Amino acid sequence: MSKYEDRPPRHSETSLTTPQQQAILALLREPSVAAAAASAGVGERTLHRWMRLEHFDEAYRLARREAFVQAIGLTQRSSAAAVATLLRIMHDPKATWSSRVSAATNVLKFARESIELDDLAERLVKLERASAERDRCMGQS
Repeated sequence: MSKYEDRPPRHSETSLTTPQQQAILALLREPSVAAAAASAGVGERTLHRWMRLEHFDEAYRLARREAFVQAIGLTQRSSAAAVATLLRIMHDPKATWSSRVSAATNVLKFARESIELDDLAERLVKLERASAERDRCMGQS
């Protein structure tokens, strides 16, 4: 609801203006609020004021989440190439021993963590099934 409880929120209180949309993009791309304000062509105080608005904050939070999801997707798509690079270094006789050991350590760590995550996922599925079964049994009593 708006600051005036007896009226519905104004359009400007629920949707973003073009400068506000540009400010959100700048906040995602720039290293500081000051740099984002300059990049978006608005004053720093204005940007700070916008950041306190509920609809602006929500849109900014959603934009950050989407950017993070895209970054995760990029790292997942790059993981096979990263492992291949580590394996090349690990087997390269011209690479320093420290590089080869570091590559081998990272490959082993990745493999171990993958197994641990797989085991945790399996345990979670079993717990969820057991919980659902228990709930069904209790519901029939």
